[in-house]
Amino acid sequence: MTKQIIVITGGNVGIGFECAKNLISSQTNKVHIVLGCRDSARAALGIKNLAALAVGDNTIESKPLDLASFKSTRAFAEDIKASFPNGIHALVLNAGVMATSLRLTEDKRETNMQVNHLSQFLLAQLLLPSLTAGHASRPEEPSTIVFVSSSLHIPGVGKGKGPILTMETVDGAQDFDGMVAYRNSKLTQAIATHVLAASVDSKVITVNAVCPGFIPTTDLKRESGFATRLMMNNILAKASFATTVQEGGLRVYNTVMGENRLKNGIYYMNGEVSESSEESRDPVKQKLWWNWSCEVVGLESLSQK
Repeated sequence: MTKQIIVITGGNVGIGFECAKNLISSQTNKVHIVLGCRDSARAALGIKNLAALAVGDNTIESKPLDLASFKSTRAFAEDIKASFPNGIHALVLNAGVMATSLRLTEDKRETNMQVNHLSQFLLAQLLLPSLTAGHASRPEEPSTIVFVSSSLHIPGVGKGKGPILTMETVDGAQDFDGMVAYRNSKLTQAIATHVLAASVDSKVITVNAVCPGFIPTTDLKRESGFATRLMMNNILAKASFATTVQEGGLRVYNTVMGENRLKNGIYYMNGEVSESSEESRDPVKQKLWWNWSCEVVGLESLSQK
């Protein structure tokens, strides 16, 4: 059986790390994992910790990836294609940020929107040929793309307003609110999941999204203030509605491997088949934001839906 090549954005800590841990430590898996990480020192530590858990001939490595840069994202995609000419078998779009203050990336985009959606949207598009080739090398099941989503893209979930996704608010220039910006980025991600799922041959590639749950202890809050981080780690982490990072990682793993992988266009929440927001399933909104995303990242084809 051909070893599965599984690419995970992030993964040196948090949910991605737990997903990778389940992958590399399973006796039933035969995998080579590639983590795309921004910080080389933290990546090296994550690789060391995961390699210690490897069973059989499962292996792991990291490659540089800064999702705040389209240039870095494109270079990472080229590196993956050159390193694995026979294709890859899974792409887990896991990395994320919750930027509470307005900061623009080197591409002049709002940070939440670029890191959580635009760069990972671009990466998924660039690696579609590699995923297709991966299926040819393992025709017994489709390759898969998994978006790690958040229920905060649904109005009324959690505290605060949003999402408020308009052309006036998408770049954060108008009345910036960090939570609204984060919600907007996750809404555009949910939209991309549906459009991409509808555009692929599900016998070759499947596309799904998974909300791993409310996990206060992840690295997502790294740019929040001290008081917020203290509350998340010491108060909200103990709430009955909170999920552990281990549970969240397992939910992502279960979407990447097994029967869930064979489904297409599914939104998983709390380990169950669920439904993304009404706005994310609106065909008019899907066409608008898909085409906007293509234009921003420099993709020529605006033909999807």
